[in-house]
Amino acid sequence: MIVDIAPHIESDAAVVDLTDTIVFPGFCDPHVHSWEGALARLIPNNLTTVEEDSGLPEYADERSSPTRSYFNVLHHQFAPLYEPEDMYIGTLFTMLTALSGGITTVCDNMHNARTYEHAAAAVEALVDSGIRGVHAYGRPRVGSWDADVLRNAARLRDTYFATDKQRLTMRMYALGRDHLAEIREILRVRRELDLWVTFDSGLETQPLRELYERGEFDGRETLNHACFLSAEQKKQMRDGGTRVNVCPRLETQFRRGHVPYLEWTDLGVYPGLSNDNPATYAVDMFAEMHALYGHGRASRHREGERAEEVTLRETLRAATTRGADNCGLGDVAGKLAPGRAADLVVLDTDNVLLTPINNAYTSVVQAAHAGVVRDVMVDGCFVKWDSRLVDVDFASLKQRVLASQERLLRRAGWQLGPIDFTD
Repeated sequence: MIVDIAPHIESDAAVVDLTDTIVFPGFCDPHVHSWEGALARLIPNNLTTVEEDSGLPEYADERSSPTRSYFNVLHHQFAPLYEPEDMYIGTLFTMLTALSGGITTVCDNMHNARTYEHAAAAVEALVDSGIRGVHAYGRPRVGSWDADVLRNAARLRDTYFATDKQRLTMRMYALGRDHLAEIREILRVRRELDLWVTFDSGLETQPLRELYERGEFDGRETLNHACFLSAEQKKQMRDGGTRVNVCPRLETQFRRGHVPYLEWTDLGVYPGLSNDNPATYAVDMFAEMHALYGHGRASRHREGERAEEVTLRETLRAATTRGADNCGLGDVAGKLAPGRAADLVVLDTDNVLLTPINNAYTSVVQAAHAGVVRDVMVDGCFVKWDSRLVDVDFASLKQRVLASQERLLRRAGWQLGPIDFTD
């Protein structure tokens, strides 16, 4: 925990030389599908169809690209082939990527819980990574899975999340377009277990007013993407206290084509930033900030409006404070202040990229990248020190993730090579 912030503090604690650095709160990402780590960057130029974007399984995979459709490739072809070991090493590699790039809190949107063992493996990976993690427990989108998937939620909670004196928390996960009866069952479980719930887009299809009025939505909801809602639905969510996050790189590359960030800020709601899926690009919060700031400024200019409200300071808040709010950890992470968790990032500025600094916000939001993250601290412990992850046997983990990749590609009969040069 952070005890004090001041120009000079008397203490017998170890002293770290932070000359030629910038220190800021650890990034907080409320929406990553971490199990996909062994298939990271598999899909260039996503070609998901409108029907697939609904996320419902009745849309047959043969209607879409077998190598360029995220839903087809990840959910139809690969997800049913995953074993617990694939879940573990994929999640662990994604978490280590996040930590190396300064993301200290992640809500792992785990929508491939085919068995209890699959879910447990993903949680074990969060534990072993050292990250501040939120496990969002959800069923697979396609294929078969354990009929006890919802009953297993209580078992998972009791096994791994029995105390709040730990870095990990749990919540439920659903697709916003799932059938209302299923969503109500998930909401029932979350009430019984006293959990938050994350919805992955699609809530525009649900009777939001009724869900709020009946108390089924209670303000402990997070909505990823937050696209396609009517103005009235957005106001209902704002008034109900639901948090929202946007994924600028995914929303501009997939068929959504628009980042709804400013639609929410116009209503006084400030979204968090998230990376979504590793399968289409690298998990990189600096890249998300670049995309959000550029898209927001361009949108305001295109509308003939003044762009002053799209600031570097608020962009950094989207990646830190707002993300922590989405993770249900707004009073724990996302800010450097006494009483908050000691989760922080140290940028090395002793290089041609960041010398001279001049403006600190421009340096962090517009210039920096994951490669200049020197040190990362989670809960007062360094997990990255002097540009290297601490206590990580990369050579051993590399062999495990490559074995998982080879196993998955072989089982799926993947038609492209393990290193693909097509566009």
